[in-house]
Amino acid sequence: MRKHFIVGTAGHVDHGKSSLIRALTGIETDRLPEEQARGLSIDLGFAHLSLPGDVVAGIVDVPGHERFLKNMLAGVGGYDLGLLVVDAQEGVMPQTREHVEILELLRTPLGMVAITKADLVDAEFLELVSEELRDFLQDTFLAQAPMVAVSSKTGAGLDVLKLTLGKLLGAAAVRDRQARFRLPIDRVFVKSGFGTVVTGSLWSGTLSKGDRVQLWPKGDDIKVRGLQVHGKEVDQVVAGQRAAVNLSGVEPGSVKRGMTVASPDWLQPTQRCDARFQVSPRAPRPLKHRSRIRVYHGTSEVFGRVLLLEGDELAAKVSGLVQFQLDDPLVMVRGDRVIVRDFTSSYTIGGAEILEPLAQPHRRKDEDVLQQLQAKELGGLQQRIKADLIGFVSKAASQVAAQLQLPLTEVQAGLEHLQEMGQIACLSKGWALASSIEDVRDSLLGLVAGLQQKSPWKSGWRKEELLKSLNHGYPRFAEEVFTYLVERQELQMRGRLVSLPGHQAQLTKGQQQLAQRVQERLRKEGFAPPNWPELAGLEQIDSNQWKILDIYLCETGVTVKISADLGLLQETLDLGQEKLKAVGAPFTASQARDLLSTSRKFVIPLLEYYDQLGFTQRNGEVRTVR
Repeated sequence: MRKHFIVGTAGHVDHGKSSLIRALTGIETDRLPEEQARGLSIDLGFAHLSLPGDVVAGIVDVPGHERFLKNMLAGVGGYDLGLLVVDAQEGVMPQTREHVEILELLRTPLGMVAITKADLVDAEFLELVSEELRDFLQDTFLAQAPMVAVSSKTGAGLDVLKLTLGKLLGAAAVRDRQARFRLPIDRVFVKSGFGTVVTGSLWSGTLSKGDRVQLWPKGDDIKVRGLQVHGKEVDQVVAGQRAAVNLSGVEPGSVKRGMTVASPDWLQPTQRCDARFQVSPRAPRPLKHRSRIRVYHGTSEVFGRVLLLEGDELAAKVSGLVQFQLDDPLVMVRGDRVIVRDFTSSYTIGGAEILEPLAQPHRRKDEDVLQQLQAKELGGLQQRIKADLIGFVSKAASQVAAQLQLPLTEVQAGLEHLQEMGQIACLSKGWALASSIEDVRDSLLGLVAGLQQKSPWKSGWRKEELLKSLNHGYPRFAEEVFTYLVERQELQMRGRLVSLPGHQAQLTKGQQQLAQRVQERLRKEGFAPPNWPELAGLEQIDSNQWKILDIYLCETGVTVKISADLGLLQETLDLGQEKLKAVGAPFTASQARDLLSTSRKFVIPLLEYYDQLGFTQRNGEVRTVR
C-alpha cells in the first residue's frame, strides 16, 4: 500500500526553505507575484515529492518572516514530519526558535533538520553550526533527529535528504483512513466552469467523488463534485494526502481559509472547550486568568479568553487545566492541539490539547470538574466514557457518542464492556457511573430504613415524599436511581407505597388492642358507620394514637376511606358487592339503600366509590353491576 504523509517546512526567513523545496521537487512554491518579486514567502506554498519505499509526501512550505507567522500557523497543524531548515551561515535565529517551539507544542510526530547553503561555508564552520544546532535542539523532539547538510544550488546532499525522509516516513504509521473525514481548508479559489475549489491536508478518513459532506462552522450540506491530487484528477483521496476539492452547492465567496470540510453528522461547532494548557518556556510573563488570547487550530484563527480552572496564573513551563471562551465558533475533536498567542500576536504563550471540545461553563477550582478533566486526559475509550459520565448524570449511548465525537457502535461496545466490569449501569434514561448510582442508592435505602425504624406502623412512603426528604442536588438522577432500585427489588412498591423488601407494618400490643376495638365498632355499624374523625372520641383514643391507627388501618387495607369522613372495613365493602351482585338487574340508589340497611347519607358515596372502582356503572337513575 502506498503511504501518504504531510511534510512541512519550518525555519527563519531567508534560510532557503522554498529554494530547498524547489530543488527537491522542481515545483515553485512561491506562487504569488509579490513573493516572486521580493524573493520572500508570504503565504503557504505546496508541492509533492515521491520518496523511496513507495512513500509520497505532500509538502507544505511556510513563510519564515515573523510578520507572516499567522500564515505559518495555518499550515503547520497537519504535519506528519517537520523539516527544520537552518542556514549554514547564520545558524539558529529568532524564528528558528519560535518555529521549533510551535512544532513542539503541536506534538509534531516526526522531524529532521536540513542545513542549507552548505556550499557557502567550509567543513569546519559547518561542523560548528551542526554542534550549535544539536545543543539548541537537545531538549526538543528534534534532539535525535537526522541532520543533513545540503546545497539547493549545487544539489549536494539532496539525495541523502530524500533517502533519509523516505526511511523516516517508511517506518511511520499512516493516518487512519477508516476514521471520519476531515480537511481544514488552507486555500480557496474559483475556477471557471467548476466553481469553488478548496485545498487542504486530509487529517483523517477517506473522501470520494460524489460524497456528501458538511462545511463548518455553519454545517452546510454540500457535495464533492471533483477531486485532484498534485494536479491530477482522482476518484478518491485518503488521510495524509493534500487534495483540491471542487465543491458543489456553495455560494461563491462564502468559503474561506479556516473553514473545515468533514463527514456529515459528526462535528459540532463550539465556542467553549476544555484543555490542558502548556505554557511555553519562552513566555515573557505568566498567563493570567481571563487573559485575552488568539487561538490557532488547524487553519483557523479566533480570538477569545482563557479561564484558568486550577489557579490564578500559569508561569513559563507550567501546565494547567483551562477553558477557552472563543469569540467565534471552531470545530474540534478531542485530542486536537492548538497554539495560543497573546492578543496582539507578539509572542507565543503556549499550546494546548483539547480534552472536551463541547464544554459547559465550570466553576473554577471545582474538584469534580478537575477530576473529570483529568480522567479525560488518561485517554482510551473506556476512560473517556467514564469521564463523560462523571457526576450525577445519565446519558443515552447516542449522547455519549455525540459528546465524544465517535461512532455509536464503538461507544455502545465500550458501554457494554464497562457494564460487564460493573463500572456503569443502565438507568431508565441512560447510562450512569456505578459509583454515582451507589451514592444515591445508599442514601435512599438508608432513608427508608430510618423511616421504618421511626414509624414501624406505616406500610410505606410515597415516592414523591421520599425524594423530597432525600433532598438530593440532582433530583432527576435520584428519581432514575429510585426506579432502578425498584426494578432490582431493592425497594418494594405496593400500590403507591415504598418500603424495604419484606417490610410489614407493625403495632405494639396496646395499639393492636385499640385497632381491634375500632374494627369491632365498624363491623357492628356495617354500612352506617360513625363519622371517621369522631371514632377516636367514641373509643377514647388520644389524638397521637389515633393518627397511628388511622395510617395503619388504611395503609394495610383493613379499612378504606371512601370520603374524608367515611371509612368502611374492606370486608364490609366486599359484602356490599356480594349483595348488589345478587340483585341481578339494574337498581336505584333507594333500592341499594334498603338492601344494605343504611341511609342516603351513606349509600350515595358508597355507590360513587363502586362506580370509580368499576364495579358498577351508572346510567341515569339506575346502576348495573359490570
